[in-house]
Formats: sequence, C-alpha cells, structure tokens
Amino acid sequence: MDFSLEKTLLKPIAALAIVLIFIWFVTKFLGWVERKFNKSSYFPYSKKEQFFSDAERKFYDALIEAVGPEFMVFSKCGAVDLLDVDFQKHFAAFKRINSMQVDFVVVRKGDGSLACAIELGGELHERFDKESLFLDEAFSTAGLPLIRFETQEVYSVSEIQKALVLSI
Repeated sequence: MDFSLEKTLLKPIAALAIVLIFIWFVTKFLGWVERKFNKSSYFPYSKKEQFFSDAERKFYDALIEAVGPEFMVFSKCGAVDLLDVDFQKHFAAFKRINSMQVDFVVVRKGDGSLACAIELGGELHERFDKESLFLDEAFSTAGLPLIRFETQEVYSVSEIQKALVLSI
C-alpha cells in the first residue's frame, strides 16, 4: 500500500515539473521572438535632439570665429584619442583616461597637429575636483595645453583668442 501511495504522489509532481519546464521553454522562446522582431526592446536607443548643449553651442560658435581659417575644431573627443599611452606597459594609466573626454580640440589644418584641448566648465570648484586635476596633469605632462573656460551666456571672441594665443 505504501508503494502505491508513492506512485500516486510522484505522478502529479512529475506532471507539475513537466508543465513548469514547458512554461519556461515557452517564456524563453517568446522572449527570443520579441527581441528578434521588436528591436526597440532589445535596442533601447533613440537619437538625441541636439548634439551640443546650449552653452556648448554658444561657445562653439565663438570658438570657430576665434580660431580663424588655419585651425579646425572638433568636439567631445576622448582623452585616449589625444594622449599616447603604451597600453601594454601602462594598462592602468590607459584605463584611467579611456573614459575621459574634453569638450573641444583645436587642430592645425596644415599638418593636423593638436594645438590645444578645451574644457567648458560650470563652477570654479569643478576645476579642482579630482578628475579635473588629473586631466590637467595628464595633458600638461603630455605637452598638450588644456584650456578651461567658464560657462557663460555670451562668449567674447577676443577673450577666447587671447587665451588661445597664450596657450598655443
């Protein structure tokens, strides 16, 4: 009698296990189908409305006017694209600058050499945070001037030119 009681209990448990496994497979299959045919859930990306913030756009316009025709201006450049570091010998140093970027880079048109990098900052105390101080030191050591400008409502082209002349 005990033996038949065990058989009686095992049948529903086995049936429940089969049903749960079937539900798991169906759920996985439906998730795959959704990802395959509904890209928005798998790729949750959308286009930004503007590339620049308002402050960056105002500064960019003034900077383009300030540098003149002999220079090119690029924006939002990674520090690792501007500073050389031997990846194999100094992986920690590479890793540290890999995620950092500067707001603008001024490049000489003739030979494509880097003239300076520019950071546009909000508050004066931001200049003295740990990351900013590290970036200043890294650029200084590499011999690439890093110029910092305060965020303003209106930018003076002559002030920008003056800072560029002093740095380049």
